[in-house]
Amino acid sequence: MFARRFNRIAAWLVALLLLATAWMLAERYLNDGAPMGLPLVLPEDCDLNAGPCTAELARGGTITLDISPRPVPMLRELELRLMLDEPARAALGTPDTLELDLAGVEMFMGYQRPALEHAGEGRYHGTTTLPVCVTESMTWAATAMPSGAPDEAFAQFRFVTARDH
Repeated sequence: MFARRFNRIAAWLVALLLLATAWMLAERYLNDGAPMGLPLVLPEDCDLNAGPCTAELARGGTITLDISPRPVPMLRELELRLMLDEPARAALGTPDTLELDLAGVEMFMGYQRPALEHAGEGRYHGTTTLPVCVTESMTWAATAMPSGAPDEAFAQFRFVTARDH
């Protein structure tokens, strides 16, 4: 009697485990996590640990993101520089501040959205510190947006940080 009940429960548990595994794999490999129409720069296309990366904006023009020091460390102050070329400034305007939303791709790493102050001619500067991750490496999504307007995000850059040993 106990063995029959255990077999039924075990079968359901295995089915739930398979369903959860399929869900996680589909989410990881089928969804890049970027909103539709948002230009996405992946680490294999341009590595922010090696230098600045540029994205073509849907509205026209380009945006360039530069993070230093390199490679991008955790728990150290980072210098953030964002540059909009002339066509991008014409399309987006030149707000006093932009925000760079920094979100962990594999896991939630807290709220990180530093303000980048306008420094003239489409240049924006700011600083932040990334939290340390318990895993060996962490993929981050840096989404550029007008200050206080996440629905108007205009580009996303992905980069990977690694723990120091």
